[in-house]
Amino acid sequence: MRLLFVAWWLLIAACAGAATSRPFAGTLPENAQLDLSGKFTLSPDGELRLALARPCTVARKAGAAELNCDRAVLDAIHVVAHAPWDQDVPGTWNGAAFLVFRPDWKASGLDPLADDAPAAIARVWSVSGAEWTPTPADAAAMLKLIGDATETETQVVHGGAAPNLEVTTFEIAGNVLHAGDAGTLVVRIANRGTGTAYRVVATTRSSIEALHGRRMSFGSIKPGTDKTRKLQLTVPETQTERDTMLVLALAEGNGFAPRNVSRRIAIGPSVAAPALAVTCEVEGRKATQPDLDPGQRLTLRCTVVNSGNAEAKVVELEVSVAGSAAARSPAQALAPAQRRTFDVPVVVPRGLPIDAPVEIAIVARDRTSSRAARTTIVGVVRKPTMCEPGQLTRAQYQAKITELRAAVTAGDIAQAQFDKYDAELTACLK
Repeated sequence: MRLLFVAWWLLIAACAGAATSRPFAGTLPENAQLDLSGKFTLSPDGELRLALARPCTVARKAGAAELNCDRAVLDAIHVVAHAPWDQDVPGTWNGAAFLVFRPDWKASGLDPLADDAPAAIARVWSVSGAEWTPTPADAAAMLKLIGDATETETQVVHGGAAPNLEVTTFEIAGNVLHAGDAGTLVVRIANRGTGTAYRVVATTRSSIEALHGRRMSFGSIKPGTDKTRKLQLTVPETQTERDTMLVLALAEGNGFAPRNVSRRIAIGPSVAAPALAVTCEVEGRKATQPDLDPGQRLTLRCTVVNSGNAEAKVVELEVSVAGSAAARSPAQALAPAQRRTFDVPVVVPRGLPIDAPVEIAIVARDRTSSRAARTTIVGVVRKPTMCEPGQLTRAQYQAKITELRAAVTAGDIAQAQFDKYDAELTACLK
């Protein structure tokens, strides 16, 4: 009976051990083994530390003892902690059994004074196959770290001298919000009193829903100092009013909030637009003046770049060769700073004289904004060298002349072109 109990206990222990195993979910060097089971701790200075239950090891030959991973092996193993606010934090090895992650608390994008901040900060982190769930103490510590990094302190001290807050700046950069474009609200709050203001928050109020209820957290403002916050605001493209009233409501942790302030904000049309540029070449020909043959089919390869501040939604190329009807490419969209390649098949018109310049006119046009860019390629009508001087037999000459006469009869080449080819061939006779 005792043996059965021991066997049962060992089985339970083995299953428990397997359940806590957290194999590394990345690529390991050959023969390396890594289990991320261990203990996470958040240090007072904001480092997330992982002490592994078992160090990283490298297997040796069969029957030999395993070795701890050396520095070269550890440097090849990239363990990454993914924070709930979509920040990836690479881990730094401190020996084979210890990892340190250093988040950029200032870049978290979280407002430590927001009502949902405690819930947002307490979400689970994924760590290359492992997980870390912050404790309530960890969550509170992280909120303070974010607050300190962004100068949005979360603490409140009751009693003492009173602050005297004043909104000294409340304006839209450029003084106009453009419908559909991002604008910037700038707010500066000064403390004219003798006591510190705590948990200072400013919230927008507006009849336009997109501008209503937007928060700016200032944290603590000491006597004789001020703080500035900037907030991105976007009026919908569909907005038709020419202005709107914007109200700023303030709150302070001890109730020392000033009165609301307000400002009428002008609303103008969008100024965001794509800015296109286009460069082209005849595919397979790097020359600035490519040789072209009448009737030849070519592929024009063009690169279009959008250097503007808005998407070019329907971009197409129009290509005309020597004034012929324009060929068009399929349309593509280009986001700001994006580039795309367009291939347009074109045909060189027949009947062009030898040595004549051929202009290929290219227009890249966004149909939604009417923004366009233009370029040209100038080629030259030339036939490839028809023969080597002194190497052409009379039989070869007669065969080529017969082909050229047929081309004249078909209207593919003019008599003047025939004469030029005939002179070239005659000069090649043995």
